[in-house]
Order: sequence, then C-alpha cells, then structure tokens
Amino acid sequence: MMFRRFYSFLLFFAPVLSVALFAQSAPFEEKGVSEHQWTWSIGGANVLDTYLSPLEYVGPDFAVTHRTERLARWGKGNVTTHAFYSAHFAYLHSPTDDAKELDSELTASGGWLYNFRPSSHWRFGVGGLMELTTGFTYNTRGTNNPAQGRLGTSLLASVLAEYHFKLKKRDALARITLDAPMLGVQFSPEYGQSYYEIFSLGHTSGILHFTHPGNAPTCRLAATVQLPLAGARITLGYAGDVRQFDSAGLKRHAWRNCFLIGYTRQLKLLRK
Repeated sequence: MMFRRFYSFLLFFAPVLSVALFAQSAPFEEKGVSEHQWTWSIGGANVLDTYLSPLEYVGPDFAVTHRTERLARWGKGNVTTHAFYSAHFAYLHSPTDDAKELDSELTASGGWLYNFRPSSHWRFGVGGLMELTTGFTYNTRGTNNPAQGRLGTSLLASVLAEYHFKLKKRDALARITLDAPMLGVQFSPEYGQSYYEIFSLGHTSGILHFTHPGNAPTCRLAATVQLPLAGARITLGYAGDVRQFDSAGLKRHAWRNCFLIGYTRQLKLLRK
C-alpha cells in the first residue's frame, strides 16, 4: 500500500519533469562550493510496534531535514560528498482513539555518489551512504513495557536523478532521490523481554540483529523542485519514508508521507 502511494506521487511529479525538458541549464558544481538544503514537512504516519501493542497507530507527522552536498576532493570531478540529517516527530492514536503514542526518529547519514552527466541538463548519481538511526516510541496505555527505544546502523544504496533548467533566466532544478538500506545492525529486545532484564540483570543475549531487505525492507524517497528566490532557491516537494523490521518475534513499521517546503543555498568557501 505504501509503495503504491510512492508510484502515485511519481505520476503526479512527472509533468514537472516534462516541463523542465524545454528549459536551459547552467553548470552544476564548482570546486569550493557546497549546497545546503533545509526543509520542514508535515504529513501522516502509520506506526506498528508489536513490542508495545498489536495495533497500528496513525496520526500527524512533522519532520525537519538538512542536506549538504559538495564535490569530493577525489574522483576527478565526478564524485560528490553527501550528508543527510532528519528528525521525525509523530503524535498517534489507536484505531478506537482510546490510546496515544508519541513516536520519534532521528537519522544521520553520509557517503559518496558517482555522477553521470549525459548532457548539460541531466545528472544521475549512484553510490552508498552509512546511516545511524535512533528513536523511541511511548505508548500511554503501556504498563510493564510502555516505551521502546531503537538504535541501528546500516549501509545504504543511494541513487538520484536531477534535471537543471532556467526559470526566468535563473537556475532551477527538479530532483528525485532514493535511499535503501542493504545491510545493517539493529538493537531490539526479544518478544516479552523487558529493559529491566537487559540493563539491570544483564540479559543481553539476542538483542542485536542483522538487518537486510529480507527482514527490514526500508526506503526513503524525496521528489522536489527547487525554484529561484532571491539569493537561494525555494524547495517544494514530497518525502516518503518506509521503515520496517521483522525479527525476534517482533514487528515494527513506520510509514510516513509528508509534503515539504524549504530552501536551498550554495555557499562558497573562501580561501586566502
């Protein structure tokens, strides 16, 4: 169901890309220039965590992200260094609206992409990122185990497609990125195991789990348009985040769909 939402949005976003085909482009990266993007988004979240409840909770989701990109010092101008930081906060309710959950997710990732430029308009990138994820969920109806903490790290495959064009003789672009974890390690207690057992009694066996697309199919999609505004670009678009985990007798998923607004600015490092 979540992936169908992704496809529906891509169909919505396709006209934006097709309009861009008839525009002109400007050079993309320069040495010493880094691109910084800040976005704020609002949307909806569907969260299931069977450690806390067998029910799926839904509600509004709020997020803040910061992305940086610059040319790497190696790779002959074809490699870019990427960093991405995000914070999600959701206030959720049960299907009968008699219980609430507070959910948060923090991520930090960094890595490199190799870029292909078949023309002055298009840029495609493929590479990898290392990501650290943490967060917690608190259930107001919980008794013995009212909260669940999360901590994990993973290696992500990352791809992007970007089209540069002119809007009223100023630089603009349309961009789609997709990140998906391939291999990682996740902290998770086993079913029925309390945090008191783990941290007070030292029962730590089985709390670390290797993750892969088979037991944790996860992806992050962002489709944006950057339009010129003063000395920066206003950023508009959609962000989808699908996080899933099924191991140790527990299941968790957090499906988030958000519309975002922000701005992107290029900063140049001045050297003496």
